[in-house]
Amino acid sequence: MGPSTETIAMNAIQRIVHLAAMCGLLFLAGRAWGGESSAPYFMIPGSGAESATEQLPLKSATARVRIDGAIARVKLTQRYGNSGTAPIEAVYVFPASTRAAVHGMTLTNGGRVIAARIRESVKARKEYERAKEERKTAALLEEHRPNVFQMSVANLLPGDDVTVEIEWTETVAAVDGVYEFVLPAVVGPRFTGSPAGGGAAWAANPHLPAGTPNPVGYQVSVALATTLPLAECVCASHPIVADFKSRERAELVLDHRHGTDIANRDFIVRWKLGNAAVDAGLLLHGGEEGGHFLLQVEPPQRVTPEQVPGRDYVLLLDVSGSMSGFPVETAKELLRDLVSGLRADDTFNVLTFASGSAVLSETPLAANSGNIRQALQFIDREPAGGGTELEAALRRALALPGGEGRSRSILLVTDGYITAEEACRELIRERIGEANVFAFGIGSAVNRHLIELVSRAGSGEAVVVTSRNEATAAAAKFRESVASPVLAKVRIEAEGLEISGIEPSPHPDVFASRPLMVTGKWRGVPRGKIVVRGIGGGGAPFEKVIDVGGAAAKGVDHPALPVLWARERVRRLCDGRRDADVVGEITALGLEHALLTPYTSFVAVDESPREMDGVAQTVRQPLPLPQGVSDAAVGGGAAPMVANASVPEPGAMGLLALFAMLMALQRRRG
Repeated sequence: MGPSTETIAMNAIQRIVHLAAMCGLLFLAGRAWGGESSAPYFMIPGSGAESATEQLPLKSATARVRIDGAIARVKLTQRYGNSGTAPIEAVYVFPASTRAAVHGMTLTNGGRVIAARIRESVKARKEYERAKEERKTAALLEEHRPNVFQMSVANLLPGDDVTVEIEWTETVAAVDGVYEFVLPAVVGPRFTGSPAGGGAAWAANPHLPAGTPNPVGYQVSVALATTLPLAECVCASHPIVADFKSRERAELVLDHRHGTDIANRDFIVRWKLGNAAVDAGLLLHGGEEGGHFLLQVEPPQRVTPEQVPGRDYVLLLDVSGSMSGFPVETAKELLRDLVSGLRADDTFNVLTFASGSAVLSETPLAANSGNIRQALQFIDREPAGGGTELEAALRRALALPGGEGRSRSILLVTDGYITAEEACRELIRERIGEANVFAFGIGSAVNRHLIELVSRAGSGEAVVVTSRNEATAAAAKFRESVASPVLAKVRIEAEGLEISGIEPSPHPDVFASRPLMVTGKWRGVPRGKIVVRGIGGGGAPFEKVIDVGGAAAKGVDHPALPVLWARERVRRLCDGRRDADVVGEITALGLEHALLTPYTSFVAVDESPREMDGVAQTVRQPLPLPQGVSDAAVGGGAAPMVANASVPEPGAMGLLALFAMLMALQRRRG
């Protein structure tokens, strides 16, 4: 007797369900392997049906940089063309500094200059797509990362020559007393790995094979003007022609006589200032009703022991289970080296933490051999184990006595295995005026997010060590960066002028390797004074008076200051949780200050419709590989692919083939 009709039906359903499940798994695997992984690829100019000129719409990029004090203003002009026979849409991914505040864009087409409008990103994209459908030339600038932007130019017709000018401003930071301006030139290959990694289309941008000459013209010029005399000015990355106009001014131009392959690496200019003591400079923007300011407090070029106030260090050591082995041993060496270099009137303490915390002493200890020996024995007695209650340990460290009248630094040594990163960051921001916090990440897989958040909140540099081989050099660098405070317990006050909205507030100490830059708002007539107070060398009171009227007499036309202030606030907001309120505030700041953010974009539309046949084909401008990066970064063993070639996803091809095979097997079994 054969199977019943019900049994046949159930078997059929089971086969269908089984087959559907297999297809679902294969589809997910295909997505992870295929196009949605956003892997970059090679492009060979001139291959395929398209001409090389159609595949390379970007003709040149020219950057004109003006640096005033610690403010850099960049105008980047990109020229796009179409030497082919069909209309195209050009897409170009390019980098900028993570500090860049992009606040302007213009599109020039056929002699017409169109100023871009700032829009919420979704609305800007819709406006651009509508213009593209209506056969109008348009440009869209979007932020994909704080340092990765994408320019899209729609409806470039054969023979067109279109330029887009982007303007941004940024502050120039100093590390170890050296100011460094970096103009990134190329975005290296990025892999998202899976759709969960973001699936960003920009990451799938084509690259030129290593050694292929970059056909894009590249020009850079820098006009540098400092508030204090220059001690040194060099370009560390490219050959330049330098013209020193005065003690405070220099003009630098990229020198093309030494080769043309210059757009495959960052353009880096470094300079030092020649001041002998802590100094300060002030820039203003606005009028009689008010405006914005930037205050720069600069350490001396060379620090003598007499210029260093009393120091108090708290070593905050993670002794959770994951820190056993070389992390704890490295922390001991760091403590030995640090304390051995302290002066007789300096103090220190040690606080260990895991699920709970323990402190070496309830009062600060003098830096003598007996106390150092006691500290090392204290660390040895602490068994590694338990969780990582960092926030509670930070609060206890901040509450320890000993920081009054001194420069207190909390030296956090951890692998960062916690989930309370945001709470720790906010705590440091609130209490930065009480103590400096420096983060030393150590371990084979450090939570870099925490280390970087803590470092930014504490206005310091992150140091990460992943192996024993790196430990000695990194510990020496860390020790040097925290060793020389020159102005502690900084207070910035105004007399005869109303100031508000100060960023950052409270203020960190000024170190030999770390100047202090403060932005804010002012109201009223620009007169009176701003006073920087604190504790200077030997514990003596420090006071630096800046005449606001004198600064105003030099000019109140620094339009970069409002956007720098807004960008600093946006950066701080982006560091935290992005709930609806935070996204709303970031969007409002972007719209108010015409500022590119993750939620606001620039769009420019030439309202004159174009006569064109068909739909413009999208062409992604291929990028050169960064200097020293081989073809292996883009899967060098694979055959190069032509930009925009219609190639099915590997995952989809495998899925279709296997699906057909399974169906055939099912038919045979039936």
